[in-house]
Amino acid sequence: MSVKKDKIKVKNRINNKASGLGPKRVDSIRLNIDRIDNRIHKLLIDRASLVLKVFEAKKSVNNGKLELYRPDREYSVLSRIVSRHKGLFPIKAIVASWSEFFSGYRSMQGKLNISYLNSDEMLVRNHFGMCANYVGFDSCDGAIGSLLKKKSDVAALPFPNKKNKWFLRLPELKTIKIIGAVPFNITDFPDLLLLSKQNREHPVPSVVLILIKTKKNYFSQTSNYLNDNGFVVHQGYKLDEYNSYILSSIHVKSEENIRKKINTIKNTKKIGFPLLAIVLGGYAFSKKDMNND
Repeated sequence: MSVKKDKIKVKNRINNKASGLGPKRVDSIRLNIDRIDNRIHKLLIDRASLVLKVFEAKKSVNNGKLELYRPDREYSVLSRIVSRHKGLFPIKAIVASWSEFFSGYRSMQGKLNISYLNSDEMLVRNHFGMCANYVGFDSCDGAIGSLLKKKSDVAALPFPNKKNKWFLRLPELKTIKIIGAVPFNITDFPDLLLLSKQNREHPVPSVVLILIKTKKNYFSQTSNYLNDNGFVVHQGYKLDEYNSYILSSIHVKSEENIRKKINTIKNTKKIGFPLLAIVLGGYAFSKKDMNND
C-alpha cells in the first residue's frame, strides 16, 4: 500500500472515530431508520382502516352517496401538519407526500376523475396524485363539458383573467361551483380553480369568489364601492351594451359571514340601483407558506 493511501485510510479512521460514525455505528443508525420506515408503513395501513370506517359510516347516513374529494378537509389536514412541522425535512416534500397519501386513500373509496387543460397537466397531477384518472383538453369548454356529462368529477381551470372567461358560464350552469384551488400553498392567487357539482364546507378562513352585475356606466363606482368594503376586484367584463360583470373575491370566516357580505352588496344605496351578486364558490386559504425549502 502506498504512503498516500495509508495516510488517507488513517485520516478516515480518525474522522470516523471522532464523529462516532464507524461502520457498526452506521449500520445501527440504518437499522433504526428501517424500524421507523416500518412504523410509518404500519401507521399508513392503520389510517387506511380508519378511512374505510368513516367511509362506511357516512354512506349509511347519506343514502350511499359520498363525495370522494373533500378539498377543504384535505387542506385542513395539511395545514395542521405544516403548522407543527419542525426540522430540516422540506415542507414542499411534506406537501407532496400528503398529496399522494390523499390520492391513495381516495382511491380506496372509488376513482376520482379529473378534467383539465393539457398545459396544466403537471400541476394537476402533482396535486391529485398517482391514483386519480385524468383527461386533458385544449379548451376550458372541453373540461367543463366533461364535468357536465359526468365523465369527470372535478375540472381544474386557470385562475380567471382577461383571456380565461370560463367563469362567466357558471351563472347559467348553476349546478357547477368552485370548490377548491391548486396548489395547496395559497398565499396569493392560486394557479388553478377546481370546479365540481358538489358543495363545499367553507372552512375558516376561506376565499369566496363573487360575480357582481352592474351597469356599464357605473363600473368604476361599483369597483370603488367593493374595494371600500373589503372586496378584491379581479377583472371586469362587458356583458352587453348596458351591463358589465365584475369578478371579485373576499375573505370570510363562515356561511353567515358570506350572507352578510352578499346583503351588503344587494342593499347598498351608494350606487343608486340594486347590484346582482352571484356566489361562484370558493377555496380554503392560509397565510402559512406550504412550499418552503
